[in-house]
Amino acid sequence: MPDTPVAPNAPFPYDPGLDRRVSRVGDDMRDMQAGIARVETALAEIKAMLAAALPHLATRAELAQLRGELRAVLGEKPGKLYMWGILAVLVAAYAAGLAGLAVLK
Repeated sequence: MPDTPVAPNAPFPYDPGLDRRVSRVGDDMRDMQAGIARVETALAEIKAMLAAALPHLATRAELAQLRGELRAVLGEKPGKLYMWGILAVLVAAYAAGLAGLAVLK
């Protein structure tokens, strides 16, 4: 490329280092475009993964409904105090049975 001024009537000549800098900017832009293409590919993969997984995940309303059902079912179960009472009755009955057997012998 001949050394000509950028503007026809410019008092200074065209900077010869400008070609090298513009070339480097062009190389950097190609690298950026390749990076953007990789990011777009990764985003497409993430979108596909989410599209496949999201229909199977529970919504907040479904979780709240399930929590309510679970509390209702657990509310019907006997409590700890009741279970200890049953255990005490069984142990007392067993002790009474052993005492009865001891008396019979």
